Amino acid sequence: MNPGPDPLRAGRALCLSGGGFRAAIFHLGAMHRLHASGRLHRLDAISAVSGGSLAAAWLATRYVTGRRDPRERFADWCARIDFLAEVVEPFRAVAARDLRTLPVLLTLPWNWLWPSTRVRLLEANYAQVFDGLELRDLPAHPRFVFCATDLTFGVNWEFSRRRCGDFQAGYLRRHGKIALATAVAASSCFPPLFGPLRLPVHAEDFLQGRHCGASGDHLRDRLELSDGGVYDNLATEPVIKRCREILVSDAGAPFAFAAGEHALRRLLRYASVIGNQAVALRKRLFFGGLRAGEFEGGYWNLADRRDAGAAGYSLGLCAERIARIRTDLDGFTDAEFEILVNHGWFSCLDGLAPGGAEGNAPWPYPAWSGEDAVRRALRHSHRRLWHRRWWQNRG
Repeated sequence: MNPGPDPLRAGRALCLSGGGFRAAIFHLGAMHRLHASGRLHRLDAISAVSGGSLAAAWLATRYVTGRRDPRERFADWCARIDFLAEVVEPFRAVAARDLRTLPVLLTLPWNWLWPSTRVRLLEANYAQVFDGLELRDLPAHPRFVFCATDLTFGVNWEFSRRRCGDFQAGYLRRHGKIALATAVAASSCFPPLFGPLRLPVHAEDFLQGRHCGASGDHLRDRLELSDGGVYDNLATEPVIKRCREILVSDAGAPFAFAAGEHALRRLLRYASVIGNQAVALRKRLFFGGLRAGEFEGGYWNLADRRDAGAAGYSLGLCAERIARIRTDLDGFTDAEFEILVNHGWFSCLDGLAPGGAEGNAPWPYPAWSGEDAVRRALRHSHRRLWHRRWWQNRG
């Protein structure tokens, strides 16, 4: 008999996976559904990584800058806003921007020697998106956690209002003035396109680290952070042992089966298999805890549908087109944006109520409810370099 959630656990958490703009837009569609059902209002923590950090930071920015006054609670703000109009729609202009090409081109000759320059250019782009907010500007509730990978100590690094660091390196004494853009840049600087981000901190800035002495101080002086998906692409690490209810929105790329080709592709394939195993272990940890009754929760992803008869896009369309949309930070078209919002909405509905227990819901963007039109609109969405898409976004 399932004993139910651990009584020592408390709070409700939403975890947002990585996957570039594709993930950010998909997660906004899912959060739109959570808002409509009243679940977003009740969250105590939002843990995010990479593309999920983009969506979480955008939500935090819209809340902080859109409050009536600093005392307006997140739940009260959620209760009075039109989420589609005030949170989802404004992100369309962000997702239409190409945030990666210019930093890559400007640093191409020397990036292999000084990779931090490219990441700082990405950070500068994010600073414009997140209105110059700092970690101290984040709300106390819900707790926003942005996950990166500490390449020095090999563990999950957290940026939040409450703390910044990890259990190996320790936690920074003063971190409130770290820009939200810095946290998102560290969380989303996916290798090998972007090198690691080095924080301007020193060993004496840390508390509670496990590694003491001169060797530990030397490591902290040269701390490097990379994409959070390198360690945990589901962003469950900060909440998996603490929260009573955990919801996971997974927009990660499905593992593609491929035959061996030339040497470079084989090298990339090794990394792909290792990464797939890491994600699989995270999923087993989550579903194992869910089945054991350690916590309650739900899971939905971009590639699959639990119920082939449920509202939303079909299993075939998910596999043939939507799952192949690129995970990148180049400009996304209006069609890609609206289709991914639709898909996030219905995937969340599936994950929370398989079989349609919550009833059918209207499409956020009904113009893209026809699957033939979606197939046509997404026929080139897997391409990372596509000139017609560039001209469309420019216009």
